[in-house]
Amino acid sequence: MSLDDLQRRFARAMHDPEEASRLFGEHARGASAYANNALFNRADALAEAYPIVRQLVGDEFFGGMARAHAKLTPSHSGDLNRYGAAFADFIAQFPPAQELPYLADCARLDWLCHLAYYAEDENNFSFEALAAVPPEQQAGLCLQLARAVGLLRSRWPVASLWRAHQPLEHDAANAFPSPDQGGELALAWRDGRNRVQVRRLLPAEFAFLDACRLGLPLAEALERALDEDLEFDFGVSLQRWVNDQVIVDFNLDAPR
Repeated sequence: MSLDDLQRRFARAMHDPEEASRLFGEHARGASAYANNALFNRADALAEAYPIVRQLVGDEFFGGMARAHAKLTPSHSGDLNRYGAAFADFIAQFPPAQELPYLADCARLDWLCHLAYYAEDENNFSFEALAAVPPEQQAGLCLQLARAVGLLRSRWPVASLWRAHQPLEHDAANAFPSPDQGGELALAWRDGRNRVQVRRLLPAEFAFLDACRLGLPLAEALERALDEDLEFDFGVSLQRWVNDQVIVDFNLDAPR
């Protein structure tokens, strides 16, 4: 075995108890224990990052799926809060989850919420600074979304499913939304009280915010929104998104 091969196998053994047993043989007890602990720590991190997926499938199914992913995917950071970015793609290919085709997109929304919770704080939007921009320059403004903002286009009702699984949202007299009731456009963000929120967007709203995410100027963002709905009210929408800390700044240059 070459040194390069040995180093690769040793790295895998630190994350995979079975590989530790194969590599170290009768001396594998300590390495296997370490690898097993690391495996379960990654699976536990997934359980924290994907609460809606866990509720949808139950603890036992989720635990098996999380351990299967953790076995294949080591952590590349000392901060386990950063672990799990590829879990939705894994779910989409995980054979036991194929009967739940909406699950991968629910995971994508869970991950956006997880990122929103840990995103950096932002400064408050200044309407005074906006009013000071000369009218001839306003069309070139680039409105900046907060780092805590995530957007998701799904063929499933992911925003409704997410909200239905919040403790204060579900009315016992009403059934949970059916996964096949149609697609939704979802916005995830962290509000001024440090609470992660999810809202279903109208097509014009999604088009506008997505254009802002891409760093497009205001004129083009408005054009995209109006292509979806000629009655899109920019003033009302901007006020709401600023109050919710979805839009936090602007500039006249390329996005940050």
